[in-house]
Amino acid sequence: MKLINDKIVDDLFESLGLKFLAQQKQDEIMTRILELISQRAGAKIVEGFSEKETKEFNEIPKDDLEQMEDFMILKNPNAEEIFKQEAQVVESELLNNKA
Repeated sequence: MKLINDKIVDDLFESLGLKFLAQQKQDEIMTRILELISQRAGAKIVEGFSEKETKEFNEIPKDDLEQMEDFMILKNPNAEEIFKQEAQVVESELLNNKA
């Protein structure tokens, strides 16, 4: 993924203390977290699309994440920053809701 870089993943992994979990559990949790970040950030970016851009974006196959990312980057130069911000929000929410 271009919009969720290794630094974001590493920061989440470290701050959430995932290294203390079994590898399978680490993978499951990170996958769910990255999906959540992608959904939230993607929705924010798509909200700013014109009707034509939204139509073009919706024509991209749902399993072609690379093409979706390329489109978001092309249409919104702040896409990477939006993903970083959303990663911080999700991280904060998870840390503040620990039992």
